[in-house]
Amino acid sequence: MPLQHSPPARKTRSQARTQAVLTPTPRVPLDGTPAVPQLRAQLDRGPRMEGEAPSKKEGRKMTQIMANLQAASSSDSSRPPAFKTPSMKAPECFDGTQPFKVRSFIQSCQLIFHNDLANFSQDRKKVLYATSFLIGRAAKWIEPYLSNLTNQDPKYLLNSWNLFESQLFTLFGDPNEVRKAEAELDSLRMKEGGHVSLYIADFRSLVSRIGDWGERALIHHFRKGLPSRILDQLASHPSNIDSLQDLMDVTLELDTRYHERQKEKNHHQEKKPEASKSSSSHHQNSSSSSHKKKNFHAQKRDKPHSSLLNKDFKLKGSEKERRIKEGLCTYCGGKHSLESCFKRPQNKLTQPSGQFPSQGKA
Repeated sequence: MPLQHSPPARKTRSQARTQAVLTPTPRVPLDGTPAVPQLRAQLDRGPRMEGEAPSKKEGRKMTQIMANLQAASSSDSSRPPAFKTPSMKAPECFDGTQPFKVRSFIQSCQLIFHNDLANFSQDRKKVLYATSFLIGRAAKWIEPYLSNLTNQDPKYLLNSWNLFESQLFTLFGDPNEVRKAEAELDSLRMKEGGHVSLYIADFRSLVSRIGDWGERALIHHFRKGLPSRILDQLASHPSNIDSLQDLMDVTLELDTRYHERQKEKNHHQEKKPEASKSSSSHHQNSSSSSHKKKNFHAQKRDKPHSSLLNKDFKLKGSEKERRIKEGLCTYCGGKHSLESCFKRPQNKLTQPSGQFPSQGKA
């Protein structure tokens, strides 16, 4: 007699709820993108409670979809985006022959270190990176240290960036760098029509080489190099300036206004009306013509007896006879002889001063 299979037992409401709670939510991919098709498939084959109305089933599906999407979104936002260090220019190779390049080489290395703190978190990595750019004399200096790379002593040169930097300055830097920078800072002056931005750049560059002078001393030297036009405006500035940076900010603002005003003046002069040019031209022409007239009259006054002279600028014969007949000087027409004429050039060379009679006397 064949066995009769009994129908499967129906799940109670409590058993269905337990299975719904224990049903795992679909996994979210590693890239954080919700797998929507997987969510829908999981919901479609999820447990259904017997006797549950279709509207309640749809509501339960929607609630679980929202919960799963919210979980996927929170999982994606919990992972910060990966930061990619921007590429920077590598330092120039340093050979140790030019002392003024030591500082720029060190600063270039430090920019690389601060731009990528994850890879340069240890002094040893910093020193080895900088060592790879040493050539010539500088490379020969570091070679003995590279033969002992296994040395882990913190005071070893390859394990201390401060020691490495100090040795570079001592061996390849300028021993008089500080004194030279102090002398240059003391004589630094800004031109009357110059720009404060350039003056600040030169000032900061020198200060970086002399060490810590103190805020008050730096303020004094900065003011000493400013032109009178800025010092006059600082004297009437309403606010108190207690720091070097505040002083630089104020002078930069004053200098910017000054150059803007100079541009306005130059633009206004270029846009003068043509009437002023024409009046000026007319004035020049009139003055030129009057000047010519004066010269013409002056020439006429210089030659009052020009009608008595011939083409060779000699006295005409008729005039000469008249003067001889009347006993007049044949050179100037005065009442004296030709030998005693004080206007005659030959007489001035031969006669002593004071011996000529005055004009009009015999």
